[in-house]
Amino acid sequence: MRPWPQRARVTTSLLMLLNMACGVASFARSSSAQMIRITRNAVVGHRRYCQVPPTRATLPAPAYITRKSVRAVSPRLYSSAGHDGVESNATQPLLLNPKAPLSSLLSGDEEDHLSRYTLPSTVIGVDDYRVNLKKGQRVVAFGDVHGDIKALRSFLETAGILDPESTNEEPIWSGGNTICVQTGDVLDRGDDELLCYRLLATLSRQAEKAGGSLILLYGNHESLNAAGLFQYANPGGNKEFEDTIGKRIDYNYGSNRWRLQFAGNEPCRWASFEPGGLLADNMLQNMFVACVVGRTVFVHAGLTVSHLSGGNSVNEDTGEKIYSGISRMNSEAREWILTAHHGDNNNWGDFESVEQVIAAAQNRAKVASKTMPDCLGGGIGASSPVWMRDYSQPNDQEPKNPMAKKMIAGALKESGRDVQRMVMGHTPQHQINSALEGMAWRIDVGASQGVMGGTPEVLEIIHKGADDDSDIINILTVDEKRVEGGERAVFDRSVVDFFDMRR
Repeated sequence: MRPWPQRARVTTSLLMLLNMACGVASFARSSSAQMIRITRNAVVGHRRYCQVPPTRATLPAPAYITRKSVRAVSPRLYSSAGHDGVESNATQPLLLNPKAPLSSLLSGDEEDHLSRYTLPSTVIGVDDYRVNLKKGQRVVAFGDVHGDIKALRSFLETAGILDPESTNEEPIWSGGNTICVQTGDVLDRGDDELLCYRLLATLSRQAEKAGGSLILLYGNHESLNAAGLFQYANPGGNKEFEDTIGKRIDYNYGSNRWRLQFAGNEPCRWASFEPGGLLADNMLQNMFVACVVGRTVFVHAGLTVSHLSGGNSVNEDTGEKIYSGISRMNSEAREWILTAHHGDNNNWGDFESVEQVIAAAQNRAKVASKTMPDCLGGGIGASSPVWMRDYSQPNDQEPKNPMAKKMIAGALKESGRDVQRMVMGHTPQHQINSALEGMAWRIDVGASQGVMGGTPEVLEIIHKGADDDSDIINILTVDEKRVEGGERAVFDRSVVDFFDMRR
């Protein structure tokens, strides 16, 4: 490793601010109540190992943070040595606009790094409402991934849409015109979240060219990360963000001062998923809260009449019902994720005190949560499309909510003209199963090692595959079996409900 140049000067104030710790509040029932609790005690009392970022000509050198480094930022931070006290490489000037989006530091680099996460552009009202499928066309779906790349590959290979000989960084779509829906929660609990998204995005672009499609939905963990709430993130996952995103920005910027505005609350992760953040334009805006494919509506947790009816309408001329409830939610989610609600960035770390840093980060989190649309908000026990469990709990049994059957029948009626079933993830089951007379299909099998290491399975729907034009439903297993859907209707109530909050 090359030594750090003698001329490099790193102020203790900068190191202190780069090393802030914060407490993260649980997701409240109302999204407007969410915010991060970042306190001065958390800032002062924390001690950790810190990497000093390099200029283009040098490698990082370690430093330790102590209580002595905790003090207000001084004017010395703006010395001639550069905005972080480290002399910048003359061939790589600092980002001149301190308010600019950080994405400009990645989208314009030599590898165009953000392009690897790009999903095909989607048209709301068209791509989220695909009812005119070809007879016999395959639709496959799988549930929560939670940062487990091995589980993801198993899902994709079982579905027959990933060439098993291809690599994670260069995957090959083998699904032809198959439509695949991943029902959310790629994030948290695992160590390979960004790798999972790169693989999915690459396949999605290839699928579009082949006449198929790979659709990604929001889950509650995508909502949590977008709000700056990382209590379910693994240390290994945070390191992936640091190695993949953070160090690249440091290198391209020639400074690590952009991190200060996040007050030590996983700046690389927060900068990636916040509204208006690094992945908002190329990936997150092209994800859906829910979608209709053929005769099936897909969502992370569930839908109710109240989620949909407000967006539906009636054509005054023909009297025909217009099903736009799902599109309304998707439009709200897109508008929210594309907007930097906190206002301008502070990429130069222009703060005068610890309290000012804390206040700025608190505001960043608070305004994101306050403006979050209802379709993405909520918390444990909430009834939003990414949080509810009315159709999926208890696991592997009929729902305990006595109104569940009436609720889902009403939601299907509001979802589309001939929508017959709802497919959801969110609540881990021991195997894919159906409930409520086949109206609810629960496909989260807890496959991630960060959840319960369940065996991956994939739901397959053959559109109008039967002689009478009804759909054929199968469950695809890792041992290459095709189980008829009717065999997975739940009746047994003896299975332990490990999500029963009363126990």
